[in-house]
Amino acid sequence: MSKSRLSEKELRSLRKDMLRARVQLERHSLARGSRHLANDLSPGSLLRSVLPVGLTSKRPSDWLFEGVGLVRRYPYLFSAASAIFSGVRRRRRLWHIGAGLALSWALTRAKRKEYDDEHA
Repeated sequence: MSKSRLSEKELRSLRKDMLRARVQLERHSLARGSRHLANDLSPGSLLRSVLPVGLTSKRPSDWLFEGVGLVRRYPYLFSAASAIFSGVRRRRRLWHIGAGLALSWALTRAKRKEYDDEHA
């Protein structure tokens, strides 16, 4: 048998150093994972994860211009909205139904676009 170049004491010391380095790497990985988890569980991240990309990436001014564009393109939409708002107390149920339909339509459209982009 050939004699090892390192003594038993040196090998033991080397193993200890390697274990300490591995523990340090695992601690670092655990700390980074917990930071990512904390960021992912913030209210803003949770909201962005639930809503489609098209709804969360726009600024309020984009929503405003998009609304103005819709009013220009579909004038009857504006008149229907003003009719709903004129009788808010009596037509609250209709308003909720209409808002729910509009929201579901927008979400479906955004999801379909996201799906088409992924599979294109």
